[in-house]
Amino acid sequence: MKKYKQLINCLMLAVLAVPALSSCSDWTDTESLEFDYVLPSEQDPDAYNAYLGLLREYKQSQHKIMIAKFDNSGDLVSGQSDRLSALPDSIDYVVLQEADNLKSVLVQDKNDIRQQKGTRTLYAISYADALARYQAILDEEEAASQNPDGQADDAEGEGGDQPETPAADRFLEVAAQYVNDMLALYDKYGYDGIVVVYSDPAYPAGLSEKEYTQLEARQEAFFAPIQAWAESHQEAAFIFEGYPQNVIDPSVFTQADYVVVTMIDAVSSDEVVWAAEMALTEGVPSDRIIFGVTIPDMTDDKATDGYFSQTDAAGNSQYAVVGAAYTVISPSGSFTKAGLCVDNVEDDYFNVDYIYPHVREAIQIMN
Repeated sequence: MKKYKQLINCLMLAVLAVPALSSCSDWTDTESLEFDYVLPSEQDPDAYNAYLGLLREYKQSQHKIMIAKFDNSGDLVSGQSDRLSALPDSIDYVVLQEADNLKSVLVQDKNDIRQQKGTRTLYAISYADALARYQAILDEEEAASQNPDGQADDAEGEGGDQPETPAADRFLEVAAQYVNDMLALYDKYGYDGIVVVYSDPAYPAGLSEKEYTQLEARQEAFFAPIQAWAESHQEAAFIFEGYPQNVIDPSVFTQADYVVVTMIDAVSSDEVVWAAEMALTEGVPSDRIIFGVTIPDMTDDKATDGYFSQTDAAGNSQYAVVGAAYTVISPSGSFTKAGLCVDNVEDDYFNVDYIYPHVREAIQIMN
């Protein structure tokens, strides 16, 4: 492992030196300058191919995992900050936030980083998105049921009040259709796997019997087709993300390669470990836990998510991705710390010195 790290780090310094010089030109509006830009693969093809070979071997070896969640929802791919190929080479998984309607350049990037760097591209299937689709259907039907004057139709009629018949939960059908639609994207775009996101904060043990029964049925409608799909797609990566302690049937975790525990608002190493410990309810595996943190939102100067409360040597707030990386290699916790999952990773691109500095630092700390 150490041998791979040393070789990769040495080669990375040589290979990435040239691209780093031109990174600022990708995101500033200053006058363009003429550079004699040479790609690493053109500068020394043999050395670069050797580097890529070592990189792929490294990713097949035992190491701490880095998952990057990448926002590809923009209308245009206008610069290197929008390219998967510009992400740090040592990232293991990229999760696209917009799974469908992929730009052709991203499809090509996805294929290239898999073949050359061993980086696997995944997409998210979210319980919250299934709920949003269900709510949109209800809202549309509600709007259609209104009279021209905006008043709802009289549902009682002349017969007065009628005994109510419990209505079937239509979410079950909507969720099953949503999941099937999303699973179809795996073959459509040639993805490498899926991330199943369940971030509902409702803790089942705190629900009434009626609420618990409804949630249990809804979770089954969401998870069952995913589990069946995973059983028949053993080659696909399968990662769970969210609040595992709120999943009623833990059998879904037996198929998960990793369990990402969301802890976006954690501001210290102690809070990171505590959040993970709280997620380890019965049936949740403790041997594959990944910390889910975020890069701060660069458009919000008051953002607090993505920072630890402690400061670095320069007096600046420590990035959560860096602080959590140190937690990954610490002895704290009763579980195996498998790595990091970093949201909003694209905002780490912009840096005067070199791109994605905090993600790169976290990878180096962990490995």
